[in-house]
Amino acid sequence: MVAKIPSSGKGLSQRSGSSGGLVAYLEKEVQGQWFSFDREDVPAAEVTQTLDRNKRNLNRDADKYYQVILAPSQAELRHIGSDPEKLRDYTRAAMEQYAANFGKGIEGRDLVYFAKVEHERTTGPADRAVQVGDVARGQAKPGDQTHIHVLVSRTENLARYNERKQAGELDRKNPYHLSPLTNHKDTQRGVVMGGFERKQYSERVEQAFDQAFAYERPLTETFRYAHIMQHGTPEQCAALLVQASREQQAAQQRQVVQQAAPEQQAAVQQLTPEQRPALAVAAPAQAAQEPGPAQQPAVPEPPAPEQRRVRGLRR
Repeated sequence: MVAKIPSSGKGLSQRSGSSGGLVAYLEKEVQGQWFSFDREDVPAAEVTQTLDRNKRNLNRDADKYYQVILAPSQAELRHIGSDPEKLRDYTRAAMEQYAANFGKGIEGRDLVYFAKVEHERTTGPADRAVQVGDVARGQAKPGDQTHIHVLVSRTENLARYNERKQAGELDRKNPYHLSPLTNHKDTQRGVVMGGFERKQYSERVEQAFDQAFAYERPLTETFRYAHIMQHGTPEQCAALLVQASREQQAAQQRQVVQQAAPEQQAAVQQLTPEQRPALAVAAPAQAAQEPGPAQQPAVPEPPAPEQRRVRGLRR
């Protein structure tokens, strides 16, 4: 799971004006189908209007909104069958983590955000294949490329803020301005309290997916693994590689056992009724060491006449 918060820039990355340009761009794949904290199928025009109106006490050049991109891996998408409803539920859980990560005691309902699921991605200048000339820019990427774009206002939900203030629940003079690009991280002193820890947010949204869908995430798919392999010391990287190798070996052993069980059952089903009980009696461990009664060759009994002749001699 990749949780990305692009920085502000030029063109569609410019966040100090209206959100209309980015909203219109995100209509390219399918029109409509925006959703929010508690709504579905929000029209694009309403998305732009609501985001642009939710601002107070911000300078003209200040960021008014931000974009959060949630990109599940193809393994994660297979795990949930790329179910749109599950992706929407997960997005709301990720935005709960977004709100909590500011350390200001706010929830998802205290945000103004709208999200949209997309299923296609194209190659861009940052892709290695484009840089080396193997792939042309703008080509569709293979595989399931489902991801989610979230546009979230920098200012907390003004309608909810005003309601809570009138009800006496808040004594703050102004609403919060929430920037995930701030350099403050859990600040306890000064003008800015709280902050936003981006690494912690990446880990939180990863854990939210695992808990919601019972996903057993391999070490090599974790944000921690990717971060340490890129920024860690040689000793940290070596230790992590050893841990990942052991985990992979254990997973392979479990897979072999799981695959063997159905094959054994299928083999039993192909046997005759007379053979099945005999195989079922002997445990696998015992069968490997000592042949059980069913595995020993049958000894024919002596013919009946010879038995009578022997008895006669004894007399």
